[in-house]
Amino acid sequence: MGGHKPFAPYGYSTLIEATMARLKPQTREIVINAGAPGTPLALSLSCLNARLIFDELTGLGPLSGVLSALDMAKTDGDTSVITSPCDMPHLPVDMVTQLLAAAPADVVYFKGARDYPLCALWQISLAAALRDALKKAEGGLAVMRFLATLKTECIDVSDDAAFTNINHPPLAPG
Repeated sequence: MGGHKPFAPYGYSTLIEATMARLKPQTREIVINAGAPGTPLALSLSCLNARLIFDELTGLGPLSGVLSALDMAKTDGDTSVITSPCDMPHLPVDMVTQLLAAAPADVVYFKGARDYPLCALWQISLAAALRDALKKAEGGLAVMRFLATLKTECIDVSDDAAFTNINHPPLAPG
């Protein structure tokens, strides 16, 4: 889709607002990774009712955002973070509960007809290993490639539609 995907129209709001509305009842706080500070996207995201964090290592893909979240969680005194892309407005209403109830692992993520590794619970103890892996990776690091080096747990997905990545959002709810 390109451009500022978080602000693509979706129903009567935007993709990111619809995804936030789905997650807000499940969490104590929503934090948004805005990539690099000072960018037009970061400025646009600042209008949302959420804390923004920025990538220490920029241009290396979604795992840079995960690393930023892990660093934030450590500073906040948390032991883990839950992540989600901004373009999945139909996530399960109990996604967080499912992640927290799973067997202990470095990363817990959903798996159905395909893997959903960014809808996941990440332990902050991974921060150093992730930082090292990102610094060694040229041009970014594939999420599943990094997960292959860790102890992971998968939650079976009964409805893959809940994890649909919206690439061409409708203009009105359907």
